[in-house]
Amino acid sequence: MRSRFRPGFTLVELLVVIAIIGILIALLLPAVQAAREAARRSQCINNLKQLALAMHNYHDTHKSFPYGHRLETSGHTQRRDCWYQRILRFIEQGALYDQYESYYNPNPSPPEANEYIHYVPKSIAGTVVAGLMCPSDPSSPAWGGGGSDNGFQGNYAVCAGGGIYPSRTFNMDMILADPGGMFGRNDDFGIRHCLDGTSNTLLVSEGIIRGSTGGCWGELGGYWGGAPHGSFAFTSAEPPNTTVPDRVYSCKSTTWPKAPCENGSAGGLSGRWNFARSYHPGGANAALVDGSVRFVTETVDRITFQRAGCRMDGQTLGEW
Repeated sequence: MRSRFRPGFTLVELLVVIAIIGILIALLLPAVQAAREAARRSQCINNLKQLALAMHNYHDTHKSFPYGHRLETSGHTQRRDCWYQRILRFIEQGALYDQYESYYNPNPSPPEANEYIHYVPKSIAGTVVAGLMCPSDPSSPAWGGGGSDNGFQGNYAVCAGGGIYPSRTFNMDMILADPGGMFGRNDDFGIRHCLDGTSNTLLVSEGIIRGSTGGCWGELGGYWGGAPHGSFAFTSAEPPNTTVPDRVYSCKSTTWPKAPCENGSAGGLSGRWNFARSYHPGGANAALVDGSVRFVTETVDRITFQRAGCRMDGQTLGEW
Protein backbone atom coordinates (compact mmCIF):
# COMPACT_ATOMS: atom_id res chain seq x y z
CA MET A 1 0.00 0.00 0.00
CA ARG A 2 1.17 3.52 -0.82
CA SER A 3 1.84 5.69 2.22
CA ARG A 4 -0.09 8.94 2.33
CA PHE A 5 1.88 12.14 3.01
CA ARG A 6 -0.17 14.88 4.63
CA PRO A 7 1.68 18.25 4.81
CA GLY A 8 1.12 20.39 7.93
CA PHE A 9 2.73 22.13 10.91
CA THR A 10 4.13 20.44 13.92
CA LEU A 11 3.25 21.90 17.31
CA VAL A 12 6.79 23.20 17.72
CA GLU A 13 6.66 25.00 14.35
CA LEU A 14 3.32 26.60 15.25
CA LEU A 15 4.64 27.85 18.58
CA VAL A 16 7.72 29.32 16.87
CA VAL A 17 5.54 31.21 14.36
CA ILE A 18 3.33 32.57 17.16
CA ALA A 19 6.40 33.68 19.10
CA ILE A 20 7.81 35.49 16.03
CA ILE A 21 4.50 37.26 15.43
CA GLY A 22 4.41 38.30 19.09
CA ILE A 23 7.93 39.72 18.87
CA LEU A 24 7.07 41.67 15.71
CA ILE A 25 3.97 43.14 17.36
CA ALA A 26 6.01 44.08 20.44
CA LEU A 27 8.53 45.83 18.18
CA LEU A 28 5.93 47.62 16.04
CA LEU A 29 3.52 48.77 18.76
CA PRO A 30 5.85 51.37 20.36
CA ALA A 31 6.62 52.74 16.88
CA VAL A 32 2.91 53.07 16.11
CA GLN A 33 2.27 54.74 19.47
CA ALA A 34 5.20 57.11 18.94
CA ALA A 35 3.87 58.04 15.49
CA ARG A 36 0.44 58.75 16.93
CA GLU A 37 1.91 60.92 19.70
CA ALA A 38 4.00 62.79 17.15
CA ALA A 39 0.82 63.56 15.23
CA ARG A 40 -0.96 64.70 18.40
CA ARG A 41 1.99 66.86 19.37
CA SER A 42 1.99 68.46 15.92
CA GLN A 43 -1.71 69.24 16.30
CA CYS A 44 -1.03 70.78 19.71
CA ILE A 45 1.71 72.94 18.21
CA ASN A 46 -0.69 74.07 15.50
CA ASN A 47 -3.33 74.92 18.13
CA LEU A 48 -0.85 77.10 19.99
CA LYS A 49 0.27 78.73 16.75
CA GLN A 50 -3.33 79.62 15.90
CA LEU A 51 -3.94 80.95 19.40
CA ALA A 52 -0.81 83.10 19.21
CA LEU A 53 -1.97 84.39 15.82
CA ALA A 54 -5.38 85.22 17.32
CA MET A 55 -3.66 87.13 20.12
CA HIS A 56 -1.74 89.16 17.54
CA ASN A 57 -4.91 89.87 15.56
CA TYR A 58 -6.51 91.06 18.79
CA HIS A 59 -3.44 93.21 19.42
CA ASP A 60 -3.68 94.71 15.93
CA THR A 61 -7.30 95.66 16.62
CA HIS A 62 -7.04 96.88 20.22
CA LYS A 63 -3.34 97.89 20.39
CA SER A 64 -2.77 95.48 23.27
CA PHE A 65 -3.34 91.88 24.29
CA PRO A 66 -6.50 91.12 26.31
CA TYR A 67 -6.37 91.29 30.09
CA GLY A 68 -5.73 88.06 31.93
CA HIS A 69 -8.90 88.57 33.94
CA ARG A 70 -10.99 91.43 35.26
CA LEU A 71 -11.11 92.68 38.79
CA GLU A 72 -14.43 91.73 40.34
CA THR A 73 -16.60 94.75 41.00
CA SER A 74 -19.94 94.45 42.77
CA GLY A 75 -22.92 95.09 40.54
CA HIS A 76 -21.02 94.67 37.29
CA THR A 77 -21.97 91.99 34.77
CA GLN A 78 -19.55 89.43 33.33
CA ARG A 79 -17.70 89.12 36.61
CA ARG A 80 -14.78 86.66 36.37
CA ASP A 81 -14.49 87.27 32.64
CA CYS A 82 -11.00 86.48 31.27
CA TRP A 83 -8.92 86.54 28.10
CA TYR A 84 -10.83 83.55 26.71
CA GLN A 85 -14.09 85.46 26.28
CA ARG A 86 -12.23 88.45 24.81
CA ILE A 87 -10.46 86.34 22.19
CA LEU A 88 -13.48 84.37 20.91
CA ARG A 89 -14.03 86.56 17.84
CA PHE A 90 -10.44 85.97 16.80
CA ILE A 91 -10.59 82.16 16.97
CA GLU A 92 -13.62 81.88 14.64
CA GLN A 93 -16.10 81.87 17.51
CA GLY A 94 -17.90 85.12 16.70
CA ALA A 95 -21.35 83.59 17.10
CA LEU A 96 -20.44 82.24 20.56
CA TYR A 97 -19.06 85.66 21.51
CA ASP A 98 -22.31 87.36 20.47
CA GLN A 99 -24.40 84.87 22.47
CA TYR A 100 -22.25 85.43 25.52
CA GLU A 101 -22.31 89.22 25.26
CA SER A 102 -26.08 89.36 24.81
CA TYR A 103 -27.08 86.75 27.40
CA TYR A 104 -29.49 87.93 30.08
CA ASN A 105 -31.68 85.87 32.40
CA PRO A 106 -34.92 87.72 33.24
CA ASN A 107 -35.51 85.47 36.28
CA PRO A 108 -32.05 84.83 37.70
CA SER A 109 -31.52 82.39 40.51
CA PRO A 110 -29.66 83.27 42.65
CA PRO A 111 -30.36 86.99 42.21
CA GLU A 112 -26.74 87.78 41.32
CA ALA A 113 -26.65 85.15 38.56
CA ASN A 114 -26.56 87.77 35.80
CA GLU A 115 -23.36 89.18 37.28
CA TYR A 116 -21.22 86.04 37.27
CA ILE A 117 -20.25 84.22 34.11
CA HIS A 118 -20.26 80.77 35.73
CA TYR A 119 -24.07 81.03 35.75
CA VAL A 120 -24.17 81.34 31.96
CA PRO A 121 -26.07 78.26 30.67
CA LYS A 122 -24.19 75.29 29.31
CA SER A 123 -25.63 75.95 25.85
CA ILE A 124 -23.19 78.89 25.77
CA ALA A 125 -20.47 78.21 28.35
CA GLY A 126 -20.32 74.52 27.54
CA THR A 127 -19.52 75.03 23.87
CA VAL A 128 -16.39 73.05 23.08
CA VAL A 129 -13.68 74.95 21.21
CA ALA A 130 -11.56 72.28 19.55
CA GLY A 131 -8.60 74.60 19.02
CA LEU A 132 -8.15 74.95 22.79
CA MET A 133 -7.84 71.22 23.44
CA CYS A 134 -4.60 69.25 23.31
CA PRO A 135 -5.32 65.89 21.62
CA SER A 136 -2.81 64.16 23.92
CA ASP A 137 -4.92 64.87 27.00
CA PRO A 138 -7.39 62.00 27.58
CA SER A 139 -9.68 64.26 29.66
CA SER A 140 -10.48 66.58 26.74
CA PRO A 141 -13.12 67.77 26.08
CA ALA A 142 -13.71 68.71 29.69
CA TRP A 143 -16.01 70.83 31.84
CA GLY A 144 -15.21 72.48 35.15
CA GLY A 145 -12.46 74.51 36.69
CA GLY A 146 -14.80 77.44 37.20
CA GLY A 147 -17.13 76.36 39.96
CA SER A 148 -19.59 74.18 38.03
CA ASP A 149 -19.72 71.70 35.17
CA ASN A 150 -21.38 74.29 32.92
CA GLY A 151 -18.20 75.71 31.46
CA PHE A 152 -15.84 74.27 28.86
CA GLN A 153 -12.33 73.69 30.24
CA GLY A 154 -9.42 73.85 27.82
CA ASN A 155 -5.76 72.91 27.89
CA TYR A 156 -4.24 76.29 27.10
CA ALA A 157 -3.57 79.24 29.37
CA VAL A 158 -1.69 82.52 29.14
CA CYS A 159 1.50 83.30 31.07
CA ALA A 160 1.00 85.33 34.25
CA GLY A 161 4.69 85.64 35.07
CA GLY A 162 7.75 83.94 36.41
CA GLY A 163 7.47 84.75 40.10
CA ILE A 164 10.43 87.14 40.34
CA TYR A 165 8.89 90.47 39.30
CA PRO A 166 8.85 93.36 40.14
CA SER A 167 10.92 93.15 43.34
CA ARG A 168 12.84 90.09 42.11
CA THR A 169 11.90 88.25 45.26
CA PHE A 170 10.41 84.80 44.77
CA ASN A 171 6.63 84.93 44.63
CA MET A 172 4.83 82.74 42.10
CA ASP A 173 1.31 83.84 43.05
CA MET A 174 -0.55 84.40 39.76
CA ILE A 175 -3.43 86.45 41.14
CA LEU A 176 -1.38 89.44 42.19
CA ALA A 177 -2.32 92.77 40.59
CA ASP A 178 0.69 92.40 38.29
CA PRO A 179 2.41 89.00 38.43
CA GLY A 180 5.05 90.17 35.96
CA GLY A 181 4.05 88.38 32.77
CA MET A 182 2.12 89.48 29.72
CA PHE A 183 -1.24 88.83 31.40
CA GLY A 184 -2.47 90.01 34.76
CA ARG A 185 -5.51 91.49 36.44
CA ASN A 186 -7.18 94.29 34.45
CA ASP A 187 -3.98 95.33 32.66
CA ASP A 188 -3.99 95.25 28.87
CA PHE A 189 -0.29 94.80 28.18
CA GLY A 190 1.00 95.11 24.64
CA ILE A 191 4.17 94.41 22.73
CA ARG A 192 5.44 97.84 23.81
CA HIS A 193 5.50 96.53 27.40
CA CYS A 194 7.58 93.47 26.46
CA LEU A 195 10.93 95.09 27.14
CA ASP A 196 12.81 91.78 27.33
CA GLY A 197 12.03 91.05 23.67
CA THR A 198 9.15 89.20 22.05
CA SER A 199 11.31 86.17 21.25
CA ASN A 200 12.36 85.87 24.91
CA THR A 201 8.97 86.12 26.63
CA LEU A 202 6.30 83.45 27.09
CA LEU A 203 2.77 84.10 25.82
CA VAL A 204 0.76 80.87 26.24
CA SER A 205 1.39 77.23 27.10
CA GLU A 206 -0.51 74.06 27.92
CA GLY A 207 -1.64 72.24 31.04
CA ILE A 208 -3.17 68.94 32.14
CA ILE A 209 -6.88 68.59 32.93
CA ARG A 210 -7.63 66.38 35.92
CA GLY A 211 -10.74 64.58 34.70
CA SER A 212 -13.51 65.49 32.26
CA THR A 213 -15.93 66.87 34.86
CA GLY A 214 -15.78 68.37 38.32
CA GLY A 215 -17.01 71.46 40.11
CA CYS A 216 -13.65 72.81 41.25
CA TRP A 217 -12.29 76.36 41.30
CA GLY A 218 -9.15 77.65 39.63
CA GLU A 219 -7.75 74.70 37.70
CA LEU A 220 -5.92 75.69 34.52
CA GLY A 221 -8.27 76.25 31.58
CA GLY A 222 -11.37 76.83 33.73
CA TYR A 223 -12.38 79.81 31.63
CA TRP A 224 -15.91 80.18 33.01
CA GLY A 225 -15.55 81.59 36.49
CA GLY A 226 -12.26 80.30 37.84
CA ALA A 227 -10.04 83.17 36.66
CA PRO A 228 -9.67 84.98 40.04
CA HIS A 229 -8.55 81.64 41.51
CA GLY A 230 -5.80 81.18 38.92
CA SER A 231 -7.43 79.25 36.06
CA PHE A 232 -6.66 81.90 33.46
CA ALA A 233 -2.89 81.40 33.46
CA PHE A 234 0.21 79.43 34.28
CA THR A 235 3.34 80.60 36.08
CA SER A 236 6.83 79.88 34.77
CA ALA A 237 8.21 79.73 38.32
CA GLU A 238 8.79 75.99 37.81
CA PRO A 239 9.70 74.09 34.61
CA PRO A 240 7.05 72.08 32.71
CA ASN A 241 5.78 68.93 34.42
CA THR A 242 7.26 69.92 37.76
CA THR A 243 6.61 67.72 40.78
CA VAL A 244 5.63 70.84 42.75
CA PRO A 245 1.81 70.73 43.07
CA ASP A 246 -0.45 73.27 41.43
CA ARG A 247 -2.24 75.27 44.12
CA VAL A 248 -5.79 76.31 43.33
CA TYR A 249 -8.87 77.10 45.38
CA SER A 250 -10.17 73.54 45.00
CA CYS A 251 -8.87 70.64 42.87
CA LYS A 252 -10.68 68.04 40.81
CA SER A 253 -8.05 65.60 42.08
CA THR A 254 -5.01 65.98 44.33
CA THR A 255 -3.28 62.83 43.04
CA TRP A 256 -3.67 63.07 39.25
CA PRO A 257 -0.72 61.51 37.33
CA LYS A 258 1.84 64.15 36.26
CA ALA A 259 -0.34 66.88 37.79
CA PRO A 260 -0.37 66.97 41.62
CA CYS A 261 -2.64 69.62 43.13
CA GLU A 262 -3.19 71.29 46.50
CA ASN A 263 -6.59 72.48 47.74
CA GLY A 264 -5.67 76.00 48.76
CA SER A 265 -9.00 76.78 50.41
CA ALA A 266 -9.39 73.58 52.39
CA GLY A 267 -5.73 73.66 53.40
CA GLY A 268 -5.75 77.34 54.33
CA LEU A 269 -2.89 77.92 51.87
CA SER A 270 -2.16 81.36 50.44
CA GLY A 271 -1.17 81.94 46.82
CA ARG A 272 -2.65 80.43 43.66
CA TRP A 273 -0.69 78.92 40.80
CA ASN A 274 -0.80 76.49 37.91
CA PHE A 275 2.25 75.18 36.07
CA ALA A 276 2.80 74.27 32.43
CA ARG A 277 2.19 70.55 31.99
CA SER A 278 1.49 68.06 29.23
CA TYR A 279 1.30 64.39 28.31
CA HIS A 280 3.94 64.90 25.61
CA PRO A 281 7.04 62.94 26.62
CA GLY A 282 9.74 65.17 28.06
CA GLY A 283 8.11 68.60 28.24
CA ALA A 284 5.39 70.92 26.96
CA ASN A 285 4.70 73.20 24.01
CA ALA A 286 4.69 76.97 24.49
CA ALA A 287 4.18 80.02 22.29
CA LEU A 288 6.27 83.16 22.68
CA VAL A 289 5.14 86.74 22.28
CA ASP A 290 6.57 86.87 18.76
CA GLY A 291 4.13 84.11 17.74
CA SER A 292 6.69 81.32 17.47
CA VAL A 293 6.03 77.96 19.12
CA ARG A 294 8.66 75.78 20.71
CA PHE A 295 8.88 72.60 22.75
CA VAL A 296 10.23 73.34 26.23
CA THR A 297 11.85 70.35 27.89
CA GLU A 298 11.09 69.56 31.50
CA THR A 299 14.84 69.64 32.17
CA VAL A 300 15.12 73.32 31.19
CA ASP A 301 17.03 75.42 33.72
CA ARG A 302 14.48 76.64 36.28
CA ILE A 303 15.86 80.19 36.50
CA THR A 304 15.89 80.48 32.71
CA PHE A 305 12.26 79.41 32.47
CA GLN A 306 11.32 81.77 35.30
CA ARG A 307 12.87 84.69 33.48
CA ALA A 308 11.15 83.73 30.23
CA GLY A 309 7.82 84.35 31.95
CA CYS A 310 8.68 87.94 32.88
CA ARG A 311 8.14 90.67 30.32
CA MET A 312 10.61 93.26 31.65
CA ASP A 313 12.97 91.98 34.32
CA GLY A 314 16.01 92.79 32.19
CA GLN A 315 17.62 89.40 32.78
CA THR A 316 19.46 87.40 30.14
CA LEU A 317 17.94 84.04 29.32
CA GLY A 318 20.81 82.15 27.76
CA GLU A 319 20.29 78.91 25.84
CA TRP A 320 17.05 77.00 26.47
